[in-house]
Amino acid sequence: MALLDLWNKTPDQLSDKQVQQLIAFAGAGKLLDEGDCSREFRAFLARVHSGNLATYAKQCLTNPFPDSGLALQDVINEIGVRLGAEITPGRYRGTSKHLGFDGLWKFSNGHSIIVEIKTTDAYRIDLNTIANYRKALIDNKNISEAESSILLIVGRQDTGDLEAQIRGSRHAWEIRIISVDALLRLMSIKEEVEDPTIIQRIHKILIPREFTRLDEIADILFSATEDIKQEEAVTDEEGVSVDKKTKEPKFTPVAFHEACISRIQIALGEPLLK
Repeated sequence: MALLDLWNKTPDQLSDKQVQQLIAFAGAGKLLDEGDCSREFRAFLARVHSGNLATYAKQCLTNPFPDSGLALQDVINEIGVRLGAEITPGRYRGTSKHLGFDGLWKFSNGHSIIVEIKTTDAYRIDLNTIANYRKALIDNKNISEAESSILLIVGRQDTGDLEAQIRGSRHAWEIRIISVDALLRLMSIKEEVEDPTIIQRIHKILIPREFTRLDEIADILFSATEDIKQEEAVTDEEGVSVDKKTKEPKFTPVAFHEACISRIQIALGEPLLK
C-alpha cells in the first residue's frame, strides 16, 4: 500500500514512525530523482500537519541516517510551500545536464530564492557553485537577476564561520542564512496569524538586506506575534460579562472553528491544512 494511502486510511499507524521508516513505505523505499519513492514521500509531506514537518526536520538533523539530507531537502521545500511560496523541488544529486540546487522558491511579491540546505557548516561551502546555479537560472530566463537571491538553510545554530565566509565573498549581497529552527518558527507564525501584512514581512525577511543571519529577525517577529495573541486573549476575557449575583458569565463565546474543520474533513474525506 502506498505511503499516502496508509496515511489516509490508518494515520495512527504512521504517527510515531521515524522519517526513515516512512521513506521505507514509499515506492521502492529509496529516495531517487524522478523515482516513485520521492513522489510518494513528497505527496505525503504535503498532507501532514506542520507539527509533523517540524518533527521530521529535527529527526533528520539529530538522528542522521543514509539519505537523511535528501529527506530534509523535501521537508524544507514543503515548509516553503507552507510559507506561501511556489516551489520547484531541486534534484537530490546534480548532474552535468541538471543544476544541483535544492529548491527554487517563488513568492507572490515576484522574488525568487534559490535554496541550498546544509545539515552542518563543518565544511566550507563553495559559494561560487551556488552562485552559478542562480546565474544559470537567470540565463535560462527562469528568474530575473534583480528579483532573485540565495538562501542557505542550515541545521546548526553556530554559523559564525559560514557568516564570515559570506561577508568576505563577492556574493555577500546575494546570500543570506537562516537556521531550520528559525524557519520552522516563521512557518508557525504564518499559520497562527494568517495576516497578509505579516506574511509579506516574512517573505521580505528571507530576501537579502543588511543582515547576514536572519534568526534574530525571526525571534523579534515571533515575540511580537506572541504579544499580540496575549493581548487578544485578555480582550476576549474582558469581553465576557459576569452576573454579579451568580458570579457566572452571562455569555460564553463558543468556538466553532475546530468543530467545523472536523465536520468538513469528514464530508470531503480529505484532511485540511492551515
